[in-house]
Amino acid sequence: MSKNDEIKKLRERFEELEFVKDFQQDIIADMELITGVDMSKNSLPKSLAKEIELKKKNR
Repeated sequence: MSKNDEIKKLRERFEELEFVKDFQQDIIADMELITGVDMSKNSLPKSLAKEIELKKKNR
């Protein structure tokens, strides 16, 4: 496999993972808004908890 092909596959995989991360964060943000419980602050790394908090504010 050439380097260009490998780079292309890695980029595609990265985009897939970014989509999954965003989707999961949307679900967590929705659940926190529905339940009123901020689970992410205690159970996730600070950087992810901040991203979820931003998603909640944008809704």
